[in-house]
Amino acid sequence: MIPIYPQFKDISIDDFQDIAKKLAPYHPTICELNPANLIIWQEFDQPKITMINNNLCILICAINDDCFFLEPIGKNETMATIDTCLKHCHKMSRLSEQFVSQLPADKYKLKELSDQNDYTYKVKDLAELKGRNFDGKRNHINSFKKRHPNYEYANLLKSDQQAAYTLFDQWFGPKKETILVPQVAYSAQKSALLNAFKYFSELKLSGAKITIEEKPIGFILGSQLNQNTFNAHFQYSDPEYKGTSQVLLWEACNKTIGHYERVNLEQDLGIAGLRKAKLSYYPDKIEKKFEIIL
Repeated sequence: MIPIYPQFKDISIDDFQDIAKKLAPYHPTICELNPANLIIWQEFDQPKITMINNNLCILICAINDDCFFLEPIGKNETMATIDTCLKHCHKMSRLSEQFVSQLPADKYKLKELSDQNDYTYKVKDLAELKGRNFDGKRNHINSFKKRHPNYEYANLLKSDQQAAYTLFDQWFGPKKETILVPQVAYSAQKSALLNAFKYFSELKLSGAKITIEEKPIGFILGSQLNQNTFNAHFQYSDPEYKGTSQVLLWEACNKTIGHYERVNLEQDLGIAGLRKAKLSYYPDKIEKKFEIIL
C-alpha cells in the first residue's frame, strides 16, 4: 500500500503492479515514467513513493544528484500538489512536455533538460530503413550479413543473463576513457541490468539477441511504455563485431517489436557519441523534459 504524504515508502518489486496500474491511463511517453525503469534503476535512483492529494508522487534521490520529484500521476489539485513537492525538496525534474504544457505560463520558471530528452522513432521507419537518410545503416547491415551469413537472431530469455553480463562488460570496456565517472556509470548500469534479469518475468520484459556460432554478440532488452510504445532499456554489443547494433535494432523492429507503433531509445545523457548515434536514426520526435526549481 502506498502511504499518504508526509510518509514515504521505498519502491520495491511488490509495488510494481500498483504503480503500473496508476501509470497506464496516464499514457506516459518518457522513460522515467516507465514502472519497469523504477524497479530496474532502484539502487541508483533510490525512488520513494507517496500519495499527495490522491496523486502518486515519486521522489528520486539518485546517488549523484539532489533529490527531486517526478511529475505527479493524477489530476487532483495539481498546483497544490506541485507546491507541496517543491516545499519538500525544492525541485521537480524530468517533467514531460505534456505535463508542463498544462501549467500556467507565469507561475513556474522552467528549464529544459536537453541531455535528458528521450529519442523516439516510428518502428516502421527503423524496420524498413527506406531513403537516402538510411544509406549508411543499410550498408552496415549488408556488410555484417556478408561477413556473418550464418548469424542467428532469437528472443532473449532470462537464462541468457550471464551472457548479457559478459556482453555488457565487453561493451563498456572501451568506453571507460570517454566517461567522466566510469566507476559510477559502470556500477549503476550493471546493477540495473542485474535487476532486469532478476525480475525479468515480473516486469514483463522482452528482447532479442544475436549469436554467431552460438556465441552471443549483442542483445536488446526493454518493456512496454504505453500501448503504442516499446521502451528499450538496454542495447549492448561486442565492439569486435562491427554492425551488430544496427542489425540488432533492425531485426528487433521487424520481428520482436513490430506490433508497436513507436520505440523510445531513451536519453543521450549529454554524451556526444551517443547523441550522434541516436540522431543518425532520425527520430520522429524528441520527448523534451523540463525542471522546476523553487
